[in-house]
Amino acid sequence: MAREESRVWDASAVLAASNEWGWVPEGAPHVRTDEYLVVAYPDYFLTPTSARIFGSDRDAAELIGEICDVARGWGRDRLWWRLSDFTIPRALEPRLLARGAGIVDRMDVLALPLADDLPDLAIPDDVQTRRVTDEQTVRDAIVVDDDAFGGAEPTDDQVATALVEVEQGLRDDSSGRWVAYVDGRPASTGGYTLADDVCRLWGGGTHSSLRGRGAYRAVLDARLRVARAAGATLGLTHGVVDTSSPILRRIGFARYGEERTLVLDLSPS
Repeated sequence: MAREESRVWDASAVLAASNEWGWVPEGAPHVRTDEYLVVAYPDYFLTPTSARIFGSDRDAAELIGEICDVARGWGRDRLWWRLSDFTIPRALEPRLLARGAGIVDRMDVLALPLADDLPDLAIPDDVQTRRVTDEQTVRDAIVVDDDAFGGAEPTDDQVATALVEVEQGLRDDSSGRWVAYVDGRPASTGGYTLADDVCRLWGGGTHSSLRGRGAYRAVLDARLRVARAAGATLGLTHGVVDTSSPILRRIGFARYGEERTLVLDLSPS
């Protein structure tokens, strides 16, 4: 895909790209409308049932009830909502909080235009970065994920699903994942997916025993360079307020707002 040199990434365009970000694994039950996306992810996901709101003119209570019914229809008893200061209807978050939802995560919406030269991330010489291409590198990425975000030993099905996604991305660079190694140990991982000319950066994390060694920057650098060559004009991510966001802002990413994750226990209908 050719790079769109004339595209202007102002605040409204960045926030629109952030709000459109949704992902459905192959075969996952989901409902997508003009107003929302609800996905039933595999049970090993940290947020197994997720709702993203694209925007609606309806009453917030009506919208919440409809989306909760979708999740209950899959037998799910908890629902994670991804909202921001710009979510419409505005009353959605206060209504969820009034129903007992709790805020479990705060993420900064961060973006970096890629039309100009990429920043020098000063990758240390003792950090080696490999693209995830096979079962071993998939398992290395999961080792980092489990330490950084929490998780259990991966099942063979989980590894097989990840390998299918890896192979798809290797064909056209529409997606990809990397692992950085320090002293031969998996230290950091992260992936990206192209949505038109937006590089969505996801899953960035570092093993707790190897932080501060430059592995996070190495994985970020690898993703940005491949995505830019594939036509991306913007790097977009959601950085954890207390951990990855400060690193990304020092590198040159700009903050455009905050996204929050709320979790709601679903009572029987």
